[in-house]
Amino acid sequence: MKKPILWNHLAMVLLASFSTTVLSAAPGSASSPTPIDQPKWNVKTTVGPDAATGGWFLNLGRTGIRAKLLPESPTEFLVTYVFPDSPAAGVVRPGDRIVGAAGRPFETPHVFGYGVGKFGYDGPMRDLATAMELAEAGLGRLPLAIVRDDRPLDVDVRIGAPYGAFATGYPKNCDKTDRILGETIPWIAERQRTDGLWSARPHLNAFAMLALLANDRPADREAIERAARAMAADTDDSIEYQGLDCWNYTLYGICLAEYHLATKAPWALDELREIDRWLRAAQMENGGWGHRPANRPGGNGYGAINILTMQAKIAWALMRECGVEIDEGRFRRAHDFVVRGTGRNGYVWYADSGRDNQGYADMGRTGAAALAHAIAAEQPGYRDYALRTARCIGEHPDTFSDTHGSPILGMVWTAFGAAADPEALRALLDENRWWFSLAHCPDGSFYYQMNRDNNPQDYTAAPRLSATAATALILSLRDRRLRMMNVEVTADPGASETGS
Repeated sequence: MKKPILWNHLAMVLLASFSTTVLSAAPGSASSPTPIDQPKWNVKTTVGPDAATGGWFLNLGRTGIRAKLLPESPTEFLVTYVFPDSPAAGVVRPGDRIVGAAGRPFETPHVFGYGVGKFGYDGPMRDLATAMELAEAGLGRLPLAIVRDDRPLDVDVRIGAPYGAFATGYPKNCDKTDRILGETIPWIAERQRTDGLWSARPHLNAFAMLALLANDRPADREAIERAARAMAADTDDSIEYQGLDCWNYTLYGICLAEYHLATKAPWALDELREIDRWLRAAQMENGGWGHRPANRPGGNGYGAINILTMQAKIAWALMRECGVEIDEGRFRRAHDFVVRGTGRNGYVWYADSGRDNQGYADMGRTGAAALAHAIAAEQPGYRDYALRTARCIGEHPDTFSDTHGSPILGMVWTAFGAAADPEALRALLDENRWWFSLAHCPDGSFYYQMNRDNNPQDYTAAPRLSATAATALILSLRDRRLRMMNVEVTADPGASETGS
């Protein structure tokens, strides 16, 4: 019996970018602060060095500073913690207010709310990230303007310049990407548990394993196989009550398919056929999947939803490429389900409704849908659908780190789905380079920032593993070694508007 699964977003170029950001208009002003939606500053973790910080605060890059934003002070950070032995130790103190960087005051009020008109990070977060990257591209000295005990002070935080700045087309041809992956991939491998997994949360296991697989270091091949076998041991073809099963079956199906495509390991095919039989039994009459399988005693959560339906579709698309014979009728029913929930602007809503809604929100579901259809782009209408959903991401790249439920999950699928259209991926990465700069910790790992519509479980369970695995996997688009990374498609002149 399988074990139960527990579940309890160059210097002159940078300077120009900084100037544009600081001087641009934002929704709100210093006299009318923008809201901070759903702040969870008081959420704590017991895991790793972040347990000492006392709350779910914002990481200010490799400075070692943690801080929060306050509605009444929309152009500054309030410092809440400084890590010992970090660049800011002895220079910045808890209680300090950071009011500017690189010789410029923070003048644009922060944008930190969830929803259309509130998405985006204009203000101190973007301005500080730009100043930080400018420092890393130069002498490694980050000048900060602070207020301490009502006295203005200018201080220097020496963050060093070992990484430099992101290249224009990062993650390709980018020394900073190379350096980050050179540190994060071994970091992930070192944290694998003896059972082959990393966490009780299946998406963290999936992204950690896929990051290792995408980088293909010979030193990690044994760890990759251990992870694949652990995922196989946690899945079979019996529909039993083990928890929110559709999450681990869809994610582990994706991982085992990518593993087989990379290694041709014969044993993985039998495991994929088991998962295929499980997915068939778990699919609902409307073509979708919910948190739990169809006909599960006690219900299946919220019914069929698009994120899980698209993860199942990704798994089946990859299984087909492995040589597993999938049920094409069921595969098409999953497509029909998501089409009913896709607006004409390409945005994918929560379930199989919303086709007439032209709004948008966070893009995780949209990215998963773009990816599922791009992998199987030879199917009628799929190419057009993949492009339409990918381009929706490119048109609204500011929701990247604000996915409902799990931003870590949403960030990965958003990036992978955007890759179906090179312009969409470029817009996404250019808009969100600030996130990678601010999430970067002094030890080289990455940190799961407090966002605006979040589930704190990824933070409490694994504040650095979650963000480090997601960052490494997204930046591994540099090499496109996984099948999921090779999804660029072109328009099909004969496709219908709806993709159906």
